[in-house]
Amino acid sequence: MKALIVCGGKKPSKEILKQYINDDTYIICADSGANCLYEYEITPNMLLGDFDSIKAEVLSYYLSKGIEICKFPAEKNFTDTEAALSEAILKKPEKIFFFGATGSRLDHLLANIGLLYRCFQSGIKGYIIDDNNEVTIYDKAFYIEGIEGQLFSLVAFGAEVKALNIEGAKYPLKNYNLSFGDPRTVSNEIAKGKAHITFDSGVIILIKSKD
Repeated sequence: MKALIVCGGKKPSKEILKQYINDDTYIICADSGANCLYEYEITPNMLLGDFDSIKAEVLSYYLSKGIEICKFPAEKNFTDTEAALSEAILKKPEKIFFFGATGSRLDHLLANIGLLYRCFQSGIKGYIIDDNNEVTIYDKAFYIEGIEGQLFSLVAFGAEVKALNIEGAKYPLKNYNLSFGDPRTVSNEIAKGKAHITFDSGVIILIKSKD
């Protein structure tokens, strides 16, 4: 089973959203994320938040459908997306996908990338998806698959990534210590079908981009 969390940031297209939904998907809306699903005629399993930004007609509609509702006070010490993640983890999915987790609020974006690490700590693979990017994290060697020319960037999450190697990419790298904020590994490209990333220690954020 996989969980899909729809947040209140940049609205994903209906086409990309539906690629991740099947009969084995548990869908949670974080507050105004419900506006998007209502427009796309997609019914979630749960709706939660302080409901300060959801449209009244949308909330009324989902209440009439008997959707599980969890309401929180506006002043709280956690975000709606964090609450949605806590509920998703209880379902013990293999993967969690965040949509509407990017947009104009950089503080929310950074916090949501932090929630990918929360997924990792829970033994669940987490992804942030929008129409242009896919973001996930790794703590061990991995392959980046895609067509030749697929753009990708690597960012150290927190502590330095030791002895980083990039093979099968336009810009290879060998035994490089990557610190947070180092732009050396921004905007690389897959050379031949897949790139191989290895490192001795640390956690890496992988961002695959379409433009």
